[in-house]
Amino acid sequence: MANGPLRCTGGENAHRQQLWRYLRERGFGYLQNSVWISPDPLKEEHQIIAGGKINVESLILLEARPCAGESDEQIVAGAWDFQRINRGYSQHLKVLAQRPTGGLRSETAAKTLRRWAVAEREAWLNAITKDPLLPQRILPPSYLGKRAWQRRKEILQEAGKALQTFKPRVASR
Repeated sequence: MANGPLRCTGGENAHRQQLWRYLRERGFGYLQNSVWISPDPLKEEHQIIAGGKINVESLILLEARPCAGESDEQIVAGAWDFQRINRGYSQHLKVLAQRPTGGLRSETAAKTLRRWAVAEREAWLNAITKDPLLPQRILPPSYLGKRAWQRRKEILQEAGKALQTFKPRVASR
């Protein structure tokens, strides 16, 4: 993990909660219930706090490397809940498998495909918002995100072809 342990200790509770929410929303991992980590450079975070007064008892940004033999795999396993992340992708894969097949020969078939598309999008957003989108080199072998993304591309391409066959009925006067 090349960059970014973020240490958060003490401080006002409201500010702490706001900081935690910010870090979670940006995919930071939480290690040992005290250290927020990211494999990415902290340029944006540095800009946010630059020029302000920093209380080092509340916040300190570090660029660091582990030095006691900890592997990236161990750090990732400790900082992110990949079972939870994979549950989201597993649910998404189930929704993908439920795509209505066959031609769109009726309004009913088109509505069914539309309902499925809404469910697929919701499942995808649910999965992707839980994922820190870590670099490939540090992803655990069990990570389902890449498989779900590939399958999503295939299924949506098939759905797009089906849509091209749909000819809505024009109401006669």
